[in-house]
Amino acid sequence: MRLLKIAEIFNGKLYNFKEDKEITGVSSILSAKEGDISFISEPKLKALAKKTKATAIFVKEPIEDADIVQIVVENPQVAFYKLIDILYPEEEIKPRKAKTAKISKKAKLGENVYIGDYVVIEDNVEIGNNTIIHPFTYIGKNTKIGNDCIIYPRVTIYKDTIIGNRVIIHSGSVIASDGFGYYQEDGKHKKIKHIGKVVIEDDVEIGANVTIDRAMLDETIIKKGTKIDNLTMIAHNVQVGENTILVSQVGIAGSSKIGNNCILAGQVGVADHIKITDNVIITAKSGVGKDILKAGVYGSGINAIEWSRWKKILFYLYRLNELFKKGR
Repeated sequence: MRLLKIAEIFNGKLYNFKEDKEITGVSSILSAKEGDISFISEPKLKALAKKTKATAIFVKEPIEDADIVQIVVENPQVAFYKLIDILYPEEEIKPRKAKTAKISKKAKLGENVYIGDYVVIEDNVEIGNNTIIHPFTYIGKNTKIGNDCIIYPRVTIYKDTIIGNRVIIHSGSVIASDGFGYYQEDGKHKKIKHIGKVVIEDDVEIGANVTIDRAMLDETIIKKGTKIDNLTMIAHNVQVGENTILVSQVGIAGSSKIGNNCILAGQVGVADHIKITDNVIITAKSGVGKDILKAGVYGSGINAIEWSRWKKILFYLYRLNELFKKGR
């Protein structure tokens, strides 16, 4: 795609433009080569415009002392991401129902559906139009999947699950397995039967190897627009609000409620029955043990320090009570 066309698509203004060159790829600013386009999103990175070998860059404001073609747009980073979609379109998958797939006669499939090899679709499943089910996926009874969804290989979706439109679920994820619930009787752990369901609303993306447990009685809910990273655990009866981001290895215990537009960074742990309000950010490795009812940034993770220093800190931590008594 040529520079003039790219500028037209993004309503950008060309700076230092001399020749309408062909753009054949995208790249980071330092890895770029001739034919690539990149971007600079922050003023502190302007110096990189002089070092890059890219043919052109997206910028918010012209960099006057950089001798490179610049496309001036309101948001260089977003323009760059959208150009990736244009230059690298998804591979077209034509509708088909593989002969090796096992599809119940009681299932209802929409138009232009792709069902890959060795998929199993149980009774009373409903799948919407233009949805893609990749090979080796299992879909349990009474599950409903909306339009334009993509279910990648080896996803397991247990019975009674409800999935909205334009949902993406990556490989290895398990949706609506039993919640982790037991009661004590005669000194033994007895399983609590979970008869609820999982509801995943529109435009949710679920990463690889995510587990979302079914509710015990009601619903585990992932609301619209939420994005869940790989290796995340969501327990029974949890509710996750709209447009929330859960980064890798987040764990949310049963019956907790996460608000809208929240970010839980990597390895955040949330105890059971916790409520987190809207617009909250929890920093990595933090543990949430009580309700957060005010928007803001919260965190309790410990940064890595030299081991020898940490051992000294531990020495004094273990002696705090003794030192406190001496101080009195």
